[in-house]
Amino acid sequence: MNCKGFTLIELVMVIVLIGIIAVYAGPRLSNVTDTKAGAFVDKLRADIRYAQNLAMTRNQRYRVYFNGSGGGAPASGYSVVNNATGETALDPAGGGNLIVTLNTGNYAGITVSTPAGGFIEFNALGAPTAAATLTISPGGQQVTIAAQTGAVN
Repeated sequence: MNCKGFTLIELVMVIVLIGIIAVYAGPRLSNVTDTKAGAFVDKLRADIRYAQNLAMTRNQRYRVYFNGSGGGAPASGYSVVNNATGETALDPAGGGNLIVTLNTGNYAGITVSTPAGGFIEFNALGAPTAAATLTISPGGQQVTIAAQTGAVN
């Protein structure tokens, strides 16, 4: 007898395995905004370090403006700007200007707090004008910029 197909036991095992995977993967998929916020924190840190690097390599002050405080920053988001010329820095990842708009597209539901003065400025030595702590919502993750050294954590 030549039988083709699956046995009842094989079908039940596949359904059980799919159920186990769904139990573990389901809760993680429902919290996509927190996952995106975590990825955004990494991007924000990289962009702040980039502004610091530009200030040191070009021997000019660079600012990261937040939440519409100036420099072409969107109402919710940030931009990296040369303080002397007012030019927005080029985005090393995708070309164009380095302006990130939050609460839309990939950053839907994500907000960042505004530091004192509305910006973080780095001098030619890479030191910030003041220490700052930014809080990203949801999740409450923080990005800190240390005084003197400008270390971004």
